[in-house]
Amino acid sequence: MRVDRRQVLAGLGVAAAGPVRALANAAGPALWVVRRRGARVSLFGDNPYQRAPWRSERIEAALSQSKVFWRETPEGGGNASGLFFAKGVDPARPLSSWLTAGDRARVTAAAAAVNLGDAALEKFRPWLAAIALEDGFNAHFGFKPEYGPEHDLIAIAKAAGLRIRSEFADEAAIIDYFASFSSPAEVGALMRAVDDIEAGADAADRNARAWAAGDQRPDLAALLRWRRTYPAYYQRILVERNRRWAPRVQTMLDGGGTTFVLVGGAHLVGPDNIQRQLAMAGLEAVRV
Repeated sequence: MRVDRRQVLAGLGVAAAGPVRALANAAGPALWVVRRRGARVSLFGDNPYQRAPWRSERIEAALSQSKVFWRETPEGGGNASGLFFAKGVDPARPLSSWLTAGDRARVTAAAAAVNLGDAALEKFRPWLAAIALEDGFNAHFGFKPEYGPEHDLIAIAKAAGLRIRSEFADEAAIIDYFASFSSPAEVGALMRAVDDIEAGADAADRNARAWAAGDQRPDLAALLRWRRTYPAYYQRILVERNRRWAPRVQTMLDGGGTTFVLVGGAHLVGPDNIQRQLAMAGLEAVRV
């Protein structure tokens, strides 16, 4: 199994969005800018569900004007799968023991839909099973990481010699983060991945097209369902991390210069998004 840690941290494909009043007011994917004195921070949320190479001159231009590039995950060291399996496999507690009968049936059906046997998932904790299902969904329907925004933007940042920093210090920190989820948060991660598979590839395509056109309404609706249906997961994967992004952005502004921040699009949508955390600190994020 290929562990796509970036896609899980990205919110598993929810595209960028902001306050409801600004849901569809700009051409192309949403880009937000925070300014203070001469410093500028650009905030961009990606959508990894792409079945053709993605490019945007507008977003690439914003990156090219920056000196520092922030991403969620660091460069992999080649042993990501081994690290994930070390804490994501629990022989003493099979996956089925975490789930209700109804959820077990949904996981079995979702695994079959993406050509995975649920027996292969049985040894996994729910958070790792979620990754396996999401990777299976992507592989089965042709959504390729190299077609997504992150792949393009990282290549541009490296070619330009930008300083690259990441939310998580290393791969071990990412694994520790997932392994620290509460039981409800873990199960929420898994069942939210099942939701994606049940919705199907056409729904992912529609959301990707809306994201590319700057219309975040479908993704806002999806995020509000997360908040209502999987509150522990929503708090862990989004709210807690959004609160930590706000002081990071403040530090970027304090340092002066220009910074480009690439996050999973779900961090820039809904009532608890990064923009609102910044507003509480007296900083305004403006869509451009």
